Parts: sequence; C-alpha cells; structure tokens
Amino acid sequence: MKPNILALLVSVACTASLPATAQVTGAGSTLVRSLMTDWIAKYGAVSGGVSYTPSGSSAGVKSVSDGSTDFGVTDVPLTAPALKQAQLRQVPLAATAVAIFVNVPELAGKRLQLSVDVLAEIYKGNIKEWNHSQIRAINKGLALPATAIVPVWRADGSGQSYMFTTYMSRHSASWRRTPGAEARLDLGHGKGVRGGGAMIAAVKATPGALGYESIGAVKEAGGLTMASLLNSAGSFVAPTEAGIQEALAQAQWDEETHAADLDGSAGNASYPIATLSYALIPQSAIRGRQSAAPFLSASVAQGDALSAKNGFVPLPARGKALAAKASR
Repeated sequence: MKPNILALLVSVACTASLPATAQVTGAGSTLVRSLMTDWIAKYGAVSGGVSYTPSGSSAGVKSVSDGSTDFGVTDVPLTAPALKQAQLRQVPLAATAVAIFVNVPELAGKRLQLSVDVLAEIYKGNIKEWNHSQIRAINKGLALPATAIVPVWRADGSGQSYMFTTYMSRHSASWRRTPGAEARLDLGHGKGVRGGGAMIAAVKATPGALGYESIGAVKEAGGLTMASLLNSAGSFVAPTEAGIQEALAQAQWDEETHAADLDGSAGNASYPIATLSYALIPQSAIRGRQSAAPFLSASVAQGDALSAKNGFVPLPARGKALAAKASR
C-alpha cells in the first residue's frame, strides 16, 4: 500500500451529491452498490435511515474526510497513518473479486486464460488482436478470432483500478515501472471511462473490448466472458466464490487498520484479484449527526445471505471480529 494513498484518492475525487432525506448518508465504491442497496433496505433503519451514492472509492474517502457524508466506502484500505490523519476508523465489509472480462462472442462459454505478462502487453498497446501468438500460447486449442483488442480503463479514482494495477505491479516488472499501482489510469489509448457502470457499458458496446469490474456486476450484465488469471502459484484460476474464499483463508489481517491482504498468491486455488471493501467512519461521534456504526455493524454481522446474493463472500470469523471492534 502506498503511504500517500489518502492524498491520491482525495486529490482525484469530487464530492458526491447526496439525498437529504436519510439520517445517515454514505458514498464511495461502485463495487458495493448493489450490496449496499440490499443492506440499506434490510438494516438501514437501525441508524435512522441510510442513503448511499456509488461515486467511486476516491469520492468516498473525500466525503467522509471532509464531513460531507457519515461514512465512505473504499476498495483501497487506508494505512494507519492515513486513518490517524483523517481521524477515521476502518470497518471491513465483505470480499469479492475484480474480474477481467471481454466482449468476444466467439469465446462465449469457453475458458479464456490470461497471464499478467499478456495483460500488461494488452494494456500497454503492444498486443492488439485476440489471436496474437502470446494469447494463443496460453490457450492451447482455443479458437481465437482476429478481432482487434480495445482495452477499457477507469479514468476516475477507482479502488478497482488500484486492485487491478496492484496485481499487475506485483507480478510484472515492466508494469511496476510504469504505470505502477495507481487508483487512476491515463493510458493514452483504448477507452478511458468514469465509473463501474460506464466500464460495463463500454465493453458491452465494443466488440473485442476487455475491462475489469466486480464479478457480481459482470454476471448481472450478462453476455460477457470472465477470464481465468494466472496466480503466483502458477495456476489459472477463475473468479469464483471458491477462489475468493481460498484467498480469504490465506489472508493476513492487520490488527491496527483492520485490513487484509488478499493477493491470492498463497494457495493454488486462490483467485489473484480478490478484494475487500471497507467502510470509513469518524473516530468520534459528531454532535447532531446520526452514526453509521449501528447500520454497518448489523450488516456485517447479519447480512451474509445478502452478501452472497450480490456476488460477495462474507467475512470469516476474524474479519467479523475486527469489523465489530471498528464499528463500536
């Protein structure tokens, strides 16, 4: 985690426009938008009513930091110094995965495998067709079309971009040099979009395109192929619940920040871009404001079925204990 990630996220964010009717307002990660909708419907009343604007992780960090909202949700956990500086507590919510997905009709229902090296060359603009020799080499027997590849990337401050580029940086020396692990990309080719919904829409509208989004959003969109990715153990793993659970089982939790590293490198079956989302709330109650803590506590403790419904994996016992501690 870069020590200046709070500054990075805040610098690229814009404050969300929030409804004024709810007692508690939140904003942030687009990855959790459907889960947050269901959790609010079920548990929002315990905090006097909750509203949530899926404006991106950057906006979530900014809005709770400047007091515009009562909580923010980010897919990029803040470091201990950043939490102390902003006087925030960090509550782990649930795990999911960032999927690499493509719009190539010829591959529908087939297993597409992609390595970090291939993805780096695609996003750097060096591999330009789906039947390129490097893609064929890791997909023996798969008929790949000569369709042009259009990489789609997030131009706004996105936790999903950070997770994707962190995975790339950990396993590709060329990517680590540039662009590195970043919450916002500016690649100069392909298509830059703002927001998770725009990512899905751009890939669906562009034959040959590929992008990255949560597995739940990709499944909901339909008609798109999710790739199996090469993890550090040398296995190609699909973005499934089992792959996320394996990454969770291997995770190391930080007692101070309540964050977990889900690199997915510790087990053969670990999906390598598993990720946790986190809620940020003020360290101390704000006079005259309703706290989001009761809502978050109830959602994490009791909302496992809704997590699964929305493509998330509930926290293990250790994660739930840390979430309870952080939301007291």
